[in-house]
Amino acid sequence: MRLTAGLSINLEVTGGEGQQRYKGTLIGLVPGRTVLVNTPMLGDKRPLLLRKSQAVVCRFLSHKVVCAFRSQVVHLCTTPMHYMHLGWPSEVEVGTVRKSERVTVNLPVVIINQTKNSGEGAHGAIVDLSTSGARLESVDPVGGVGTPILVRGKVLVGHVSRLISIEALIVAEVGKFELANTTAAYGIEFTVLSDLDFLALQAFVNCQIIKQDDTD
Repeated sequence: MRLTAGLSINLEVTGGEGQQRYKGTLIGLVPGRTVLVNTPMLGDKRPLLLRKSQAVVCRFLSHKVVCAFRSQVVHLCTTPMHYMHLGWPSEVEVGTVRKSERVTVNLPVVIINQTKNSGEGAHGAIVDLSTSGARLESVDPVGGVGTPILVRGKVLVGHVSRLISIEALIVAEVGKFELANTTAAYGIEFTVLSDLDFLALQAFVNCQIIKQDDTD
């Protein structure tokens, strides 16, 4: 694992309320021995309560690849900050996110968490797009890794505009934002896309590639 300190890591912890996900940050590695991660802080500035041997699943995005490994808490530290030692994983699962050429965009969208019955959507924007996935930023958090979402937006190709609706899955939470008014960023993978929406999306991506090539 050739990872650098400061990498955002999503920690999945199994407890009395089921599986909960928290945001953490990689502090460092001792190869073959331990992974050092800051202890997630709760809303009232309290560290997340964990116990020794607590099982955790760590997920992160590295070099365009979604990675995950299972581990356990080996030691909890409180000074000079709250952090923990995780056991060195025996294996790391990887899955490629970027399957096709991507372009930088600022495409306003509405995002709906499909696990909720309200149907209310959060406002956001796609800032990096391909026909198989995207990087998505949202004004409000919409879910964690593994959450199915519905993304709706309008693409313009020449003088033709089309409202597209895409079912997707959150595969990563990203700690860096491109837009000033967003509070959450995700890597998403498209799961259900109609033929007409795919053609419109493909045409839109191709147009953006041409525009960006012309400006280089």
